[in-house]
Amino acid sequence: MKNSLILLILIFGLNLYGQTDSTEKAVLYNKMLSKEIAQSEFARIGARWNQTMKEIRKYPDLPLDQTGQVHYSFLNKFTGLNKEKLFTRTLEWLSINYGLFPQYIYSNLEDGKIIVRNSLNLSSSNSCTYAAVILIKNEKVLVEITNIGYQIYAEGYYSNDTWIPEKTVILGINQIYPVILKNPSEWNSKLTLLKSTNELFNTENENFCNYLINYNNPDTL
Repeated sequence: MKNSLILLILIFGLNLYGQTDSTEKAVLYNKMLSKEIAQSEFARIGARWNQTMKEIRKYPDLPLDQTGQVHYSFLNKFTGLNKEKLFTRTLEWLSINYGLFPQYIYSNLEDGKIIVRNSLNLSSSNSCTYAAVILIKNEKVLVEITNIGYQIYAEGYYSNDTWIPEKTVILGINQIYPVILKNPSEWNSKLTLLKSTNELFNTENENFCNYLINYNNPDTL
């Protein structure tokens, strides 16, 4: 009865869109259906996962495109600002905040398109790499974030009498999830990484919008 109850909890809401708590549980459930893990193991992992979700309060939901890749999309509206002004201000924002100067990125005013590759720090040891396609029309800017990955730095350390040298690991974001199939000792660090990624892109988009809106009123920036 207890295992059946955990089973019902785990498969509830499996059809939600995106990479979510429910899709994590679906992966584990499919492992049991394919007999890769026993029902008792499914229940044990599921119970521990549910406890982890209570502790972190919410899974860092990731938006996925039709191919199953993480894809952020921000449609921003700017009443009264034409395409040319938005285009120029966007190039200025990229230069000032990221050091991405126009001569080193793709930009086409006629098409209203700017394409950049960039890397931003998530922490002292982790950085996030990504590609951004920015589409600009009168009063609208669409920012598409794709090809997300990480550079994770690990300091050197001694293991008994053996020195393990420092290293930098490069991972795609799709190598971070499904988190539930990784060692439970890794769950918190992986979930924190995904949460930081969500916060990063939402914050950067908010700052970008504030710059475009308050362009002629620098005291509010």
